[in-house]
Amino acid sequence: MNSVLSLASVLILTILILYLSYVFTKSLGKGIGLKRGGTCMQMLDRLPLGQDKAVAVVRMGSHYYLIGIASSQITLLAEVSEEDINIENKGTDTTETIEGYPDFKKLLKKYTDRHKKDQ
Repeated sequence: MNSVLSLASVLILTILILYLSYVFTKSLGKGIGLKRGGTCMQMLDRLPLGQDKAVAVVRMGSHYYLIGIASSQITLLAEVSEEDINIENKGTDTTETIEGYPDFKKLLKKYTDRHKKDQ
């Protein structure tokens, strides 16, 4: 009977330690993320080109930059005007989100409206 109680207490203590370490690391991670975030810079769009390679549009204040990202370096490709970015956004399909995947709600509305017109 004594061995069952000691085994149960060790099990409960282990679970408690694991839970407390999970809560501690989660709260620690949130604090680090807040300190690391930028207030005047924002990545507007990113296009992956291959493994560890991408092209991105970054806003810094009122300036926009096209940058190339590789595993070993980041290169400034061009400075982009705000008009070029707004023209590109107007020309995109309205059913796509920022990530490039279709927005389900908009697609559903598009196809249900089309179905209603057919009837």
